[in-house]
Amino acid sequence: MTILRTLKHWALSPIPVKYSFPEEALGEITQCIEKAETTTSAEFEVIIERSLPLDILKSNSVAHTRAEQLFAQYRVWDTEDNNGVLIYLNLSDHAIELVLDRAAARLFTQEQLDVIVHKMSEKFQQKLFAKGICEAITELAKVLSAHFPNKPVNDPLPNSPIIL
Repeated sequence: MTILRTLKHWALSPIPVKYSFPEEALGEITQCIEKAETTTSAEFEVIIERSLPLDILKSNSVAHTRAEQLFAQYRVWDTEDNNGVLIYLNLSDHAIELVLDRAAARLFTQEQLDVIVHKMSEKFQQKLFAKGICEAITELAKVLSAHFPNKPVNDPLPNSPIIL
């Protein structure tokens, strides 16, 4: 745990996520998830974390490790076809992570996922946060729908972004 990183997380922790993601943006993301899930049985989850909890910072956890923890904690892996997708944002670290369940991950190369993350990052630099996430969801859903078409099942994960 570096002092600079800890201070950055501590300083950002009281700043509400709504500055980057106002209700309108969160609603737009929810609609994108709902639309994508009409084309595929894959489940999408978006988790936005303002800053890491102190115990996570002490462990010197990187964003990908935290994303994997949240993938398990929020049961994104618990889909019938093993095709859950987590988009994780850590605002303090300016980190974007994609975590895909086994069956979904087989459909993408790491290079393809890196391109999706890069495109999101470019949109975020332009302060187009919801647009960046929605474009990523749409791009992922195009591939997933070809292999996992929509089928009438319940929607086990919330469609609204989770704010931590």
